[in-house]
Amino acid sequence: MRFVLFLALAAIALWYLRRRVAWSARLFAGSEKAILVLPTNYRRIALYAISVAADPVVYVNRKRVEDFSEAGPLTQKKIRPLRDFEIRDGKSPILGFHDHPNEMWVSEAYAAVAEYCASQGWLKIRHPSPLAGNPS
Repeated sequence: MRFVLFLALAAIALWYLRRRVAWSARLFAGSEKAILVLPTNYRRIALYAISVAADPVVYVNRKRVEDFSEAGPLTQKKIRPLRDFEIRDGKSPILGFHDHPNEMWVSEAYAAVAEYCASQGWLKIRHPSPLAGNPS
């Protein structure tokens, strides 16, 4: 009985990990690499990324958002429970997360955003993504 339960839990865990890796691989399909970060101030990170973008596009739970004020969804309190969050510069991803803000990534092309936010204490840079391939 325990063995069957173990197999069922292992199968669920494997399915979940494959889903996560597939989602991340689609996001960075051959063009972008990611820097994994641990955010502490979601709103300031988001507003800085928006200010850096020439053509900012913000998606909250896969819906486009244009209200960046305190009344909109880009507040510390409202970002935390989101499942999907992404900021793009036109079609180029800048940063985002899936499932939880602690899984936030910053596109390698916008490493300066991660470095600036880290210097302000808004996030900690963890390491480059394992999906990014082998470092040269």
